[in-house]
Amino acid sequence: LLLPASLALIRVVWPNRAERGRVLGIWAGCNGLALATGPTFGGLLIERFGWRSLFFIVVPLGFAAFASAVLTIPESSDPHERHFDASGQILGVAALGGLTFAAIEMHRAHWIALLALAAALLALVLFIMSESKKGAAALVPLALFRTREFLGAAIATTGMTFGMYGVLFLLPLVWQSTGVFGPAGAGVALMPMALVFVLVSPFSGALSRAIGARSAGSGGVVVIGLGLLALSASAGGKSLVTAEFGLVLTGIGMGFATAPLLDLAVGAVPAARSGSAAALINVARMAGATIGVAVLGAVFSVAHSSADGLRYAMWLGGGVQLVCAAVAAAIARPIAAPAQ
Repeated sequence: LLLPASLALIRVVWPNRAERGRVLGIWAGCNGLALATGPTFGGLLIERFGWRSLFFIVVPLGFAAFASAVLTIPESSDPHERHFDASGQILGVAALGGLTFAAIEMHRAHWIALLALAAALLALVLFIMSESKKGAAALVPLALFRTREFLGAAIATTGMTFGMYGVLFLLPLVWQSTGVFGPAGAGVALMPMALVFVLVSPFSGALSRAIGARSAGSGGVVVIGLGLLALSASAGGKSLVTAEFGLVLTGIGMGFATAPLLDLAVGAVPAARSGSAAALINVARMAGATIGVAVLGAVFSVAHSSADGLRYAMWLGGGVQLVCAAVAAAIARPIAAPAQ
């Protein structure tokens, strides 16, 4: 709910592309700040107070954010009333859930994984058929995917989070299981990636203006892919110099890719549909993250050692990101940089 709404508000409040690119860079930097502080403080809380403390700390932060939003953020909404699309929700959940379950089970029960995959593909086909008949009332306005810029941004975003969240899931797990770090130490070791993300993100708007949102976004995903390939050479995370180099590359790519891809997506549609566009890009983010964690986790688990598992998972994650970046760059037409 939160991410699509915030992106839609940015699209409406800052209609000028140059200003919006700068604001989206700041928005991405705030995400990076949370990424920097979350694992570190989370590890400290787990060591001192247990895992339940992670959920309690969110409550006061949530109330503070709610009060701030009510007092400072203007309203924005689509003038066309839309009804709850129950069939779209059910089929969409079945498709994504089936794909995720198939990825999780593929190394343990092949026939169950194949059944889940078949069910997911069937649900996806039925979802597309159902949504195509509903027009403006559809849960997912399929017409948005006929916009080349939006489709390219969605593909690149899916690839970006496919590998990125695989790193966030697997690397701390490997470090802790091999005794390299405890929970707090693993969180601190991830911080360079997040800090670079924070530092780079505010400059992504300038980069986007200089070379275009398509090139900035797809190029950033390429850099993330190179970061994962560097992590694959870190001897299961034990070569800390190599691991941190890969994490820094990943953070640089995240900083340069996140805001331009969002700008490419929401800037390609009318302001009234920016909420739908932002929501779908967030779905792409979460779908990539969910499937990435499941697939890369499955690849990791079939290896005979943590070093081999991490290597194979990072090869796959980096390869997917490079392919998605290339496909997105080929699909999305370049948007001219705004006048200075």
